Amino acid sequence: MKRIIIAAFLLISSISVQAGDKVRPVSDSVRTNFVEIPLATRRLIAFEPYYYAVRHGRRNDALGVGNAWYDRFRIMHITDVHRSAALLSEAISLASGRCDVIANTGDDGWASSNSTGQYTLGLLDNVEGILSQGTGGVPYVGVNGNHDVPNTTKAEYFRKMSSKISSLSDVHWGDPANFRTYGYVDVSNKRETIRMIMLDMFDYPDGEYSTKRKFMTCTFSQAQVDWLIATLKDAVAKGYKVITMGHYSFGDNDLPFGEEKAKPDADFYQDWWMIPDIIDAMQHKTTLSHTYKDKAKGGTQDITVNEDFSGLGDLHYICHLFGHIHSKNFYRCQKTDGSKMYDILMLGEHSLAAKGTALNKTYHDAGTINEISLSILEIDTSEHCIYRVSYGAYMNYDNSPSSVITKIPYRF
Repeated sequence: MKRIIIAAFLLISSISVQAGDKVRPVSDSVRTNFVEIPLATRRLIAFEPYYYAVRHGRRNDALGVGNAWYDRFRIMHITDVHRSAALLSEAISLASGRCDVIANTGDDGWASSNSTGQYTLGLLDNVEGILSQGTGGVPYVGVNGNHDVPNTTKAEYFRKMSSKISSLSDVHWGDPANFRTYGYVDVSNKRETIRMIMLDMFDYPDGEYSTKRKFMTCTFSQAQVDWLIATLKDAVAKGYKVITMGHYSFGDNDLPFGEEKAKPDADFYQDWWMIPDIIDAMQHKTTLSHTYKDKAKGGTQDITVNEDFSGLGDLHYICHLFGHIHSKNFYRCQKTDGSKMYDILMLGEHSLAAKGTALNKTYHDAGTINEISLSILEIDTSEHCIYRVSYGAYMNYDNSPSSVITKIPYRF
């Protein structure tokens, strides 16, 4: 018994000594009994209590709260990896056994407007290598970002990155023959199925970057929009819930770039409200008849939607996941002038590694527990809310702690 007590004391002491990531000096007389806890283990020790606190929901009935519990649908949301392959590997390891799916909302690379296609694709090599090692059986979905596509061709990007997603998930690509990167994966837990829809926000012909399309751009094709409508209808018919994901969010928030809830600084060549209009018309079972003009100089990608959704079943739309601005912002999709409030939740995430400035509002300290940043989203489709559990960096630049658990409704 005495030995057990001494061993427990030494273990507790070792954790308290390493409250940060650096081990404080200890005397030689104590060093032989020192137990070092690996960084990954310390991260889990700090994270697990929050994770377990919200992973289950309790069934409700007409008489109140029942006794039966259920697992919420669990998504790991990562974004803006920016070549940080080691941290991506850690995130994948964390997801194993804990998550139903890993969702990556773009910018695996770090190319810029003047990068060659060869350079752009070369930056993705480390991320591709990590994905080639597998995800421990966890489905993986991902979209491209503005730092992933400069001066590449559709075929080059598809063969390097999209093919990796195909090896990790049962993907239904919208147009694989032409190397289009929009598609969906149906992910099920014991309770339900959620359709994860991957949008390609850079869906313009090869050669139009940067002659017609700028670095901070968002362009859709008629083919992708037609496919999206058909994919949403199919999800409704099968009773699947829906999450869309893209590198940018939608919305016309009146806060300037640099604020916590600012809209992304993308130039939408078709109106940003095109996709929200489609989702909104489906939610309310109305008719949508409109042509969204391509605003690029000499642009030829006008998109026409002429659909009557009055006979459609109920679309259970959860949210749109995005990255780009490196911020855990969330807001209701809306027009600044108040002319339209959509029943659509926009949900962002910090950069996994804080490469780049954008809106990182937490400290990321290399080699410490605060180096990485991601979230696990507990989706509760009964409560119509998301419990976001943040992992890693948590201290704001004003030295206040950000929330580890945030309850976010997705019905308004």
